[in-house]
Amino acid sequence: MMDTPSIKRRYLRKDIVVPVRFEWEGEQRSCLTTTLGEGGLYVHSLLPPSLGTRLELEFDLPGVGQVKVTGEVRHSLENTYGSLPSGFGVQFLDLSEADREKIIQYVTTE
Repeated sequence: MMDTPSIKRRYLRKDIVVPVRFEWEGEQRSCLTTTLGEGGLYVHSLLPPSLGTRLELEFDLPGVGQVKVTGEVRHSLENTYGSLPSGFGVQFLDLSEADREKIIQYVTTE
């Protein structure tokens, strides 16, 4: 029997439930995040955008401040799969250095 190597993520992630705001299909939307890392976040949504959709996201990190970033939908789940609720994963595309520092500060604090 072969051992399966563990999957290593590029960035540290942290569970977080905060509102994230974005415009999609001409409407302002608000959903809740479930995880956040320097490279992106996962958003709980019953109707996730299509893969490749670009979104302008805004969210507030408790004790750190507001983050505004453009992201691209990299994966989506329309039904619950394992421990992830239905929703979509967003990869950050143009994270400013100031917002990157906010995320790192939040993710690395207890």
